[in-house]
Amino acid sequence: MIVRDGTTAQIAYSLAKIFILVWPFAAARWILREPPLRLEIRSIRHLKALPLGAAVGVLLVGLMVGAMATPLGHVVAAGSESIRAKAIQFGLLSHYWLFALALSLVHSLVEEVYWRWFVFGRLRRVVSLPWAHLLAGAAFAAHHVVVTTVFFSVPMGLLLGGAVGLGGIIWSLLYQRQGTLSGAWLCHAIVDMGIMAVGYRLLAA
Repeated sequence: MIVRDGTTAQIAYSLAKIFILVWPFAAARWILREPPLRLEIRSIRHLKALPLGAAVGVLLVGLMVGAMATPLGHVVAAGSESIRAKAIQFGLLSHYWLFALALSLVHSLVEEVYWRWFVFGRLRRVVSLPWAHLLAGAAFAAHHVVVTTVFFSVPMGLLLGGAVGLGGIIWSLLYQRQGTLSGAWLCHAIVDMGIMAVGYRLLAA
């Protein structure tokens, strides 16, 4: 059953975020006995991955902005009142862009470590590569449906969650191709910032 109650969803989502922050490192260290993930930001390999990640991120934001000009955008705009109510409740409107920047940079990195490095990275060891991409993307989508169904109807929440899942597949493809999280992370951060920009326009309307 999909959680619709706002408070319950908030608690569930917060616990999920704590879990994805802690579990990959705990599991890698004490269960899988693997070396820790190293974020060597000055590595040439990581730096070379950034242009493609940025290009794909800009392309996805362009597609998202285009989608907002279609009837789908009107459906999304219809949920802006509930989004505004939550933003006011948590005091986000007074420092919206600071919150948006932190969310886009930090939160996207946490999600990339969990969903691409840990979930997709382990799935590709036990199933074929296409299935690893699909399963990791489906799990990533389901994780976000908890939030989208709070603000929108279940069908719309599932549709938006499915779009998130497609994004997850794109980021796992980048990770697989480049052998580093940096390109996928930058792409993810750009898309998140695009989402926050669209959200701001809806809240200010």
